[in-house]
Amino acid sequence: MLSAPHSQGRILWFFAAVAVITALVMFKVELPLLLGLNAQWERRIDPYRWSLHVHALFGTIALCCAPAQFFARLRKGKRRLHRWLGRCYALAVLVSAPIGIYIALAHLQDNEKWAAVTLGVLWLASTAVAVRSAMRGQVRQHRLWAARSYGLTLTFVASRFVIDVLKIDGAAIAGGNGGLVWLCTLVALAGASWLGGARAQAAPPRHAPG
Repeated sequence: MLSAPHSQGRILWFFAAVAVITALVMFKVELPLLLGLNAQWERRIDPYRWSLHVHALFGTIALCCAPAQFFARLRKGKRRLHRWLGRCYALAVLVSAPIGIYIALAHLQDNEKWAAVTLGVLWLASTAVAVRSAMRGQVRQHRLWAARSYGLTLTFVASRFVIDVLKIDGAAIAGGNGGLVWLCTLVALAGASWLGGARAQAAPPRHAPG
């Protein structure tokens, strides 16, 4: 079993990689989209532009609120901050996920629609279970489902990184972009499972929420 400092170090490296990938996605995809610099994307998103911006904004809030929650020192020393960040995360998911589901159902093609809808539903459900577990004092379950929820949050960044930054042809390896979204979801959930395990080693379960 890994020692707590070693586990915390691995978590730090994990989030460093996430930060690099997120920065590339923001620079290559989100910023040009926000500034209207990509004519092809402008035509595509015009019917749901503002819905997409709200979805992305609250998704980014969730993405930024979560990392600090995985460090034992902050959870133990700043419990009030831990809880408020958790509430902000849950609220951000509550706003972003339904909008993403709406966009998928109303505007995406079948190749991507059902992957995006399923992802949105799982994102909401895993976050709801994490919140309920915390309210009931079920620490182990809370940590597990919080990690799964964050893994699903990362899927949005991972899919944009693979499709729009790396320019990987989804049709060639996964039957289209929808297939790539499924693949990114599986990889993100695997990463979340590892993260939850490392988190558990870094901080043994207690009998109070945290």
